[in-house]
Amino acid sequence: MRARTDLGLVAVLALVACLVSAQLPTHLALVRAPIALPLVLALPGYAIVAALFRPSQLRGVEIVLLSIALSVVATVFAALLLAALGVRLTTAAWLDTLAAVTLVAAVRGTARGHARTLRLPRVRLSAAEVLALGGALVLLSGAGVLGLTPLAAPKGAQGTTALTILPLGEGVVELGVISDELHVTSYRVTLTVAGKRGPRFGPIILAPGARWSRVVSVGLGTPLVAATLSQAARPSATYASVALRCWCTGPGAPPA
Repeated sequence: MRARTDLGLVAVLALVACLVSAQLPTHLALVRAPIALPLVLALPGYAIVAALFRPSQLRGVEIVLLSIALSVVATVFAALLLAALGVRLTTAAWLDTLAAVTLVAAVRGTARGHARTLRLPRVRLSAAEVLALGGALVLLSGAGVLGLTPLAAPKGAQGTTALTILPLGEGVVELGVISDELHVTSYRVTLTVAGKRGPRFGPIILAPGARWSRVVSVGLGTPLVAATLSQAARPSATYASVALRCWCTGPGAPPA
């Protein structure tokens, strides 16, 4: 697949849009949107059209309209595929899937001999077609900007964090923290063994949806293991606590 063909250019643009969007922070949505929009509204559909039809089969306006329509279809099905696979629907995963669809379709179109040498297109549109195309692009561009802009949480909404402690046997437990906060949060975990303060872990920095775990040896015959969780911003305030009565087997352990 040569870069001097239309499908080569489509493949390059898809990769550039995917890589650049992945590097830009989420708060720069107004910068990311113009870069990612072609990958949402045009590139996958154009590559799919080239894979399915010979260039001589369609007029220029038909290629444009089919490219937009099939790009929207590819965008919807990419989201459904990610959900079916249990993949968290993020902008990065979404754009990666669309880029993969574009590359596969571009390779298929090139293999079928449908790639065209780059030249300035000659598209003749009637006034009605120009108005319809302009209206469609405005609506789709607005939808794309909204889709790529992170939504702020409703006022007063609060996230949650789960603290877990699980026995692994032989005087060993596993501590765990699962963050469902609305923003990146820093935590500290303090372990108490038989009423005495044990090891302390932190700062533990977790993004929304991320988790942390640590396996800790508490000794055989330990009657009670407790853990407390606090946020690094307020270390004196207990955010969550959990206790586990852990009569572990071994020399010196109480009888079952």
